[in-house]
Amino acid sequence: GAFQAVLRTDAAGLEGLLERASVAMGQMRLLGELIVPLVERIGDGWLRGEVKVSQEHVATSVLRTFLGNIARPIALHPRAPVMVVTTPSGQVHELGAIIVAAASTGLGWRVVYGGACLPAEEIAGMATEQGAKAVGLSVVHPTGDPSLALELKLLRRLLPASTRILVGGRASAAYRSEKIGRAHV
Repeated sequence: GAFQAVLRTDAAGLEGLLERASVAMGQMRLLGELIVPLVERIGDGWLRGEVKVSQEHVATSVLRTFLGNIARPIALHPRAPVMVVTTPSGQVHELGAIIVAAASTGLGWRVVYGGACLPAEEIAGMATEQGAKAVGLSVVHPTGDPSLALELKLLRRLLPASTRILVGGRASAAYRSEKIGRAHV
């Protein structure tokens, strides 16, 4: 299925499969049962050298476009809470953040998506400008980056105390602390 399309670098095949699954499953089931496991499998394959960088890039491109389309709000309440979603500095893998953006939109958040690799100052600036109630961060690889821990602590200092920081992703457990925030996506 989808993983085989990734290994064949078959962008059109992957796109068609996602579109058909979206109709059959609905947005939240599609995210939980197909896209999240697919992204985890791609990530595992990449770490083990079974998925080439080019295959991961093509899959990311297809998934970014597809999820960007399903993450567009259809009828959000004018006062829907705002969430800024991104990956912090040094985190180049943005699929987790895109999934968070799509899921959060489906749950009624007005999502401002910042892409990948934003420094704490930029994230805090976006969140403050947008009046965000939360910042969602995807942290995938590496797990032991001391500069990332410093970035997360800086972000906590720069944001208002009322703004929640939600950290999720494969490497997020390595950065959990009281100073960063207890809530996780």
